[in-house]
Amino acid sequence: MSRSLSAGALKLALATAVALVSAGGALAATAASASPHAAVAKPPPVDHQLCYRVTGTGFKIPPKVVLKDQFNRKGFRVKIGKVVVHCNPVKKILPDKVFPITNPNAHLACFRITAPKQATPTVIVTNQFGRAKLRTGQPNLLCLPSWKSLTGPPRKKAPQPPGLSHFTCYPVRVATGSYQPPPNIMLQDQFAPKPVPVKVNRVPAELCLPTEKIVGKHVFKIVNAADHLLCFPVTKTPIKPRIWDQNQFGTAKLAVQKTNWLCLPSKKTVVHN
Repeated sequence: MSRSLSAGALKLALATAVALVSAGGALAATAASASPHAAVAKPPPVDHQLCYRVTGTGFKIPPKVVLKDQFNRKGFRVKIGKVVVHCNPVKKILPDKVFPITNPNAHLACFRITAPKQATPTVIVTNQFGRAKLRTGQPNLLCLPSWKSLTGPPRKKAPQPPGLSHFTCYPVRVATGSYQPPPNIMLQDQFAPKPVPVKVNRVPAELCLPTEKIVGKHVFKIVNAADHLLCFPVTKTPIKPRIWDQNQFGTAKLAVQKTNWLCLPSKKTVVHN
């Protein structure tokens, strides 16, 4: 009888120990998931952007805007002028590969800016067209993530679409190296009913850096710090005569003038300050 009781007690003790270990593991897993050091979701990729020259009025520019990017981490105040460029996410089609649009709602509205003289380092920029060393000029554009409509004001509750950073753009010239756009590029965006063959200039015009924008006490953080945009002049594509953009500066009706740039997602390395 005593042996039977001992065996039963032993089985109960073992079962209790297993339950405690299992509970401890579950609690540990829960604690790990709640930890501030838990894995952070990977930021969304930046789409190719097809840009157009535009004119328009209606945006309300705040008086004090500070920008921070990887060239100027302390930030600098800018004077913002008129909107001059609108960019659509675009599908790029090569004979052997298609680069689809991943964030179709995220457009860019780009405004002229002027600022006190800023640091403009030499950089190496790599993308699907190759790799080259570029010298950068003074910042000249601020691009805001924007909703876009072809028929009237977007009237979205959120002031801007998710998943896309602001960008500060710098004119560039090639120091060494070169880019080689392939000969058979086709593009398709919301303006084009079907893919359009284009030729892309091998000399880039602008390098756009993901940017933190500060307006008073409001800070608009960078979404994806790794992906920049390097913009190349491109031959004409279909356009729509007018569009409406909505972003943090309000809503405006824009007149589309002509195709301007194809901007490629790119990686950047600073080589000289």
